[in-house]
Amino acid sequence: MSLAGKLAARVRWLIRSLTLRLTLLLSFLFAIGMAVAIIVALILGREAVLSRVDTSLSGLAAAVAADNVPRDTFSVIIRPVSELDGLPKAFARAAERGGGTVGLKNDFRRSEEWRVLISEDSRGTPVLIAVPLDDSLDALDLLGNILWTTAGLVLAVALIIGLGAGWLAQRRLSRISGTLDRLADGDLKARTGNKRSADDLDDLARQLDRTADELERLVSQTRYLSASLAHDLRTPLARLRARLEMMPEGEERGAALEEAGRLSDIFDTIMRIARIEAGVGSEGFEKVTLADLVTDVAGIYEAVIEDSGKRLELSVKTPETILADRQMLVQAMANLIQNALVHGGDVITLFAQGREIGVADNGDGVDPTQFMEIVKPMVRLDTARERDGTGLGLALVRAVADRHGAHLILSENAPTGLRVALKFTEL
Repeated sequence: MSLAGKLAARVRWLIRSLTLRLTLLLSFLFAIGMAVAIIVALILGREAVLSRVDTSLSGLAAAVAADNVPRDTFSVIIRPVSELDGLPKAFARAAERGGGTVGLKNDFRRSEEWRVLISEDSRGTPVLIAVPLDDSLDALDLLGNILWTTAGLVLAVALIIGLGAGWLAQRRLSRISGTLDRLADGDLKARTGNKRSADDLDDLARQLDRTADELERLVSQTRYLSASLAHDLRTPLARLRARLEMMPEGEERGAALEEAGRLSDIFDTIMRIARIEAGVGSEGFEKVTLADLVTDVAGIYEAVIEDSGKRLELSVKTPETILADRQMLVQAMANLIQNALVHGGDVITLFAQGREIGVADNGDGVDPTQFMEIVKPMVRLDTARERDGTGLGLALVRAVADRHGAHLILSENAPTGLRVALKFTEL
C-alpha cells in the first residue's frame, strides 16, 4: 500500500473513533455558542456605548447656549439645526431623521464615523451636536478581537485534546476488536493483555480477557473429554471387532464388522482433530512447496478417483512455498477429496494458486447459508444419513487450517459445485 493509501486508511480508522466524533460535535456546538455569545455581546456593547454617548451629548447640549460657544471644536460639533453649512451632507440627513450614527466614505476631522444627536441647548434652541465615535468603537473592536481570539484558541485546544483522546481510545478499541476477531477465528489464546482499571474501556478489556479464559477452559475441557472418550472406547471396540471376526461367515457378520469399522474411523478422526487442535507453535513445520504437495496428492488419489468413475483435474498457477506440517496438509486434502467423491460431481479439481490450495467439484454444491454449519463437527446436510460420511471431514480440515493460521474458504464453484480452499497467511 502506498504512503497516501496508508495515510487515508489511518484517517478512516481515526474518524471511526466515537470519542473523536463526540469531540468534534461538542467543539462545533461550542463554536456556534461562542460565536452567538460574542456577536450578541458586541451588539449590546455597541448599543450601550451609543446610549452613553447620546446621554453625554444631550447633557452637553443642555448645558450650553449654541450662540455663545465656539462654532465647532475639533472633537465636538455644536450648531443650531438651521446652520449646518460646511458639514457633510450625511449630517443633514441625520438631522432630518432626528440623529443617529453617521458613516462617511472619507475622513471628516480624522474620523469616518460620527454620532449625531438633535437636542435643545440651554435656551431651548434646537441644535445638532455630534462627536466622533472612532475612539469609543476602537475599544469595542479591541474587545471583539480579544473575544474572537480567545474563542479560537479554546476551540483549537479542544480539538487537539479531542483528537488525542480519540486516537488513544481508538487504539484501545482496536486492540479489543482485534482480540475478538482472533477469538472468532478460533485463536483461543487471544487476549488484550490489559491490566489497568482506570476507566470503562479497561473494565471492558479485562472482562473480555476473563470471558476468553473461561471460553478456552470450556473448549479445552470439551476437547479433552471428546478425545478421552474416543481413546477409551477404542479398546472395547477392538475387542468387539475381534469377537465379530470370530463369528461364522455371513451377511450379519459382514454388516456388523462394517459398522464397527465405521465407529473406529469416527473415533480415529476425533482423536486426530484433538491432536491437531492441541498443537501449539510451529513445531514439526517445514518448508512445503504447494505445487509439489498438490501434485503428490493428485498422484496418490488419482486411481481412487478414477475407480469411482470420476475424472481428476489439476490446476497449478504460481504456487508459493509456505511453512507448514506436510502430513496435516495431505490429510486435509484427502478429506476434501473424500467429500468431493461422496457429494461432488463427475469432475474433481485439485488446485494450488499463490498461497492457496484446495479442492473443487462440479456437483450440486451447497447453499452458501450452510457454509458455516458444515465445518462444524458432526454436522451433516444429509440428515437422512443416506450417504457415507461422519460429519468430521471438514471439521478436521478446519482444525488443520486453524493450526496453520490459514483461512478455510468455502465458495460456490462456477458453474456448479463447491470450492473449498485453505488460504495461508504469513505465520
